[in-house]
Amino acid sequence: MTRREKLREFASANRLLLRTAPAQIRMRLGRPNAGARAFDLDAIPVPDSKIAREAEDECREVAADRLLMHSYRTYVWATLLARCDNLNPDPELLYVASMLHDVALTDRHRDANAMVCFAARAGVFAAQWTKQRGWPEHRCATVGDAISLHLNSVVDAKHGPEAQALQAGAALDVLGLRMWEFEGATLDAVHMRYPRLDMLAGLSDFAAEARPHTRTHLLMRWLMFSTLARHSPLERRA
Repeated sequence: MTRREKLREFASANRLLLRTAPAQIRMRLGRPNAGARAFDLDAIPVPDSKIAREAEDECREVAADRLLMHSYRTYVWATLLARCDNLNPDPELLYVASMLHDVALTDRHRDANAMVCFAARAGVFAAQWTKQRGWPEHRCATVGDAISLHLNSVVDAKHGPEAQALQAGAALDVLGLRMWEFEGATLDAVHMRYPRLDMLAGLSDFAAEARPHTRTHLLMRWLMFSTLARHSPLERRA
């Protein structure tokens, strides 16, 4: 990241924290959100195409169980938040992106390519992986772009609903952002189906990627990512 990019992302993240602070304070004080929504998990489309199954198999094969469960939950949260935001992401594309978005944290794919940022590394890998399985160029580019951007605090609409939903889903699962938009029964149902396990143990893999001039470094050093993750209200609920 350039100095300008770091400053822009730092400002964007702090605007997000300020904007969501009232909701977070109300939640931590135990004040219910009258607008919280309930969803039936069985109504969420789970793609069963060949490439969706292969993406799931890839994640299951290379990742620890905690990372696999995070990937499942990221897809669920992303789908639900997309509905809240009136977005219409392609379910198959979003599912593949969710399954592959953190594979660059695994031993097999940590050195998949020369990209320094692990999110960018995973994005390049996913674009190549989907191309090898016959996806057209525009779908490969979309999945790669979505994964590359998932560490951003905000994703511009120009990148498409899949990128927006993936970022929101991952942020909810790790930091608890926007969890107040769902009723407790929905949160608990997600964790019952896809348990958090020892998810916080995976922070060491994330911290190892905090190389200079990467978004991971910015998140860890300046945006208190580790602290926010450890104190996520979702960790106390699970």
